[in-house]
Amino acid sequence: MENRALGKSIAILHRREQKYMISKMKELGIGYSGYNFLLYLDIHSGSSQKEMCEALAVDEALAVRTMKRLEETGFIIRKKSEKNGRCYEIHLTEKGAETVPKLRTFLFQWWSQVTQCLTGEEKDILLSSLEKMAVQSEDVLKDIEEKKGV
Repeated sequence: MENRALGKSIAILHRREQKYMISKMKELGIGYSGYNFLLYLDIHSGSSQKEMCEALAVDEALAVRTMKRLEETGFIIRKKSEKNGRCYEIHLTEKGAETVPKLRTFLFQWWSQVTQCLTGEEKDILLSSLEKMAVQSEDVLKDIEEKKGV
């Protein structure tokens, strides 16, 4: 297997999923970057912005802009943390909570259509392999950062 082909295929799938989700997000009044945060908050209500950035592997600047938009459009609320007054806990509003099932449906529809050419076993192997690669990629980056002294 050629590593370049693997990276290219993953990138193509990501860009096409992104294009699909952008079209669906417009229907809901959400920007593309917002949907992952909403899905995360559905499971991890009260998380800080920093916790979400680490869990979703996204840039803090992107998170700041996205949280601002989601708050302005009524999908989330930010409350000062009782544990740490310097940070905010982020929660879904009723509007945000009502939106999450729609997001899950869009994702399910996309991946069902994209993976219909695979058997159940092939899907399981693919998911397992990608999860292993995601963990390994984190370890590789940690090693690089440690060597740089970051």
